[in-house]
Amino acid sequence: MSKGFWLVTTTVTNQAFAEYVEAFQPWIESVGGSVLAKDLESKTVEGKGGKLSVIIQFPSKQAAIDAYNSSEYQELSKLRWANSSDTNITIMDGGVTH
Repeated sequence: MSKGFWLVTTTVTNQAFAEYVEAFQPWIESVGGSVLAKDLESKTVEGKGGKLSVIIQFPSKQAAIDAYNSSEYQELSKLRWANSSDTNITIMDGGVTH
């Protein structure tokens, strides 16, 4: 089974975003996820994106979907929404099928 991923871009608008990051790290590990890459000064060359980009890996695409839809993450995401803008989260399958 291939891995699942969250591809996240956002712009941090408030230093209180650090509270979200502090709570996010233990939560993501508790659901089997791990941060593979993070760039605080990423450059979007096409489309809309933020300055912060993160790639998060999960055991499967379904695990990535379940993590996002969990009541725990939905509550945690309120901190992100309050302290960032231009957020995009894409959930994708890590397998190559073409």
